[in-house]
Amino acid sequence: MASAGGLLGWQMGRWLGYPVSGGMGGAALAVLGVSIHDTLKGNAVLDWLRNPEGEPPELNGLWGEVAHSIRRLLHLRNGQIADEQARLRQFLSAIQASPNGVMLLDESEHITWISDVAALHFGLNPTRDLQQRVTNLVRQPAFVQYLASGDYRDAVKCPLSNGAGHLQIQVRTYGEGLKLVLSQDITERERADNMRRDFVANVSHEIRTPLTVLSGFIETMGSLPLTEVERERVIGLMAQQAERMQGLVADLLTLAQIEGSPRPPSDRWVEVDKLLARVGADGQALSRGRHDVKVAQRGLQGNALQCQLAGVESEWLSAMGNLVSNAVRYTPEGKPIEISWQASADGGAEFSVKDGGIGIAPEHIPRLTERFYRVDGSRSRETGGTGLGLSIVKHVVQRHGGELRVQSELGKGSTFTLTVPAARVRVKPTEMA
Repeated sequence: MASAGGLLGWQMGRWLGYPVSGGMGGAALAVLGVSIHDTLKGNAVLDWLRNPEGEPPELNGLWGEVAHSIRRLLHLRNGQIADEQARLRQFLSAIQASPNGVMLLDESEHITWISDVAALHFGLNPTRDLQQRVTNLVRQPAFVQYLASGDYRDAVKCPLSNGAGHLQIQVRTYGEGLKLVLSQDITERERADNMRRDFVANVSHEIRTPLTVLSGFIETMGSLPLTEVERERVIGLMAQQAERMQGLVADLLTLAQIEGSPRPPSDRWVEVDKLLARVGADGQALSRGRHDVKVAQRGLQGNALQCQLAGVESEWLSAMGNLVSNAVRYTPEGKPIEISWQASADGGAEFSVKDGGIGIAPEHIPRLTERFYRVDGSRSRETGGTGLGLSIVKHVVQRHGGELRVQSELGKGSTFTLTVPAARVRVKPTEMA
């Protein structure tokens, strides 16, 4: 371009009488034009780089090649960033799915990220509380001291934000002063541990008491001369304590068998009238004529209805029998006991035992199905209860898809009801036909 411009300028300069000056001026103008044109191309590329979302400018020469090379590099970088962001989202989604809480802290203990579970554990907002100092938001003394100690070899236990249980918190360090805070709700685990400890303590106590009595009687019989009447009385009391231990062991075995058994079948049908006849006869035998025991089976309109019940016959007998025996034990002599089977509008049914006993105070009702829980421990032992009957009832009915309901009022008796879902109740095939 300089040569062409110089030649053109020399020709014009020759025509004007200044060939040398014209040649030099023409060459300079040509170079200036090329520079301006090249600068405009560079500015076009720079304008595109300021917002490279669109297509690069269509240019020839070096700047066009540069623009397309940069476009390829940007496309490759954007793909890599998209892949990394997708992996990050997938990783965070996996953390969110964890039942444990995860919180990330920077070197100044400010929250950089928190999962929904951790936010629930600590009572935080996963969006609003980002970049806040964690100790300004979580003020549990045990957690604050643990975080400040720098010794994270062991976990620390703290109350949940709602006060309804406990958390186990573990801190791990990584990077340059960064911290990973892991939280786990251990409320159920602690409750299970407490129940296990209480269970062992209660079983030990329940067995130790009759064993102590038996040991005392055995020592008495071996060291003291007894009359025939005294000997018969001692033997009778020993038999009573032995029977009590046998009943406890039997209930423990029943409970263990129920908890360890597979789900009850839904295609094995039991005659309800036979179940009612069995538990009614057992209740009358236990009562020995001291109560008016009535048994009824009714449909929706109050008419007699022959039904069948799906499940394990022995488990249903155990559950129903426990309710009836409890009613006999805790109902004063002369009071009625009503055993009934009532069809429900949804196709299910209800088995109820209503007694005329002393009733149960409202604060005791939610705990009745706990193992060895007794409203009146001395009275329960006098009546021969083991404290496991209602636990067995609850496990049986829940395994069969139903529930146990208790209605009671002090001085007016109690009603224990087993609800049975429609899938486990049917009218006898002969009746249906």
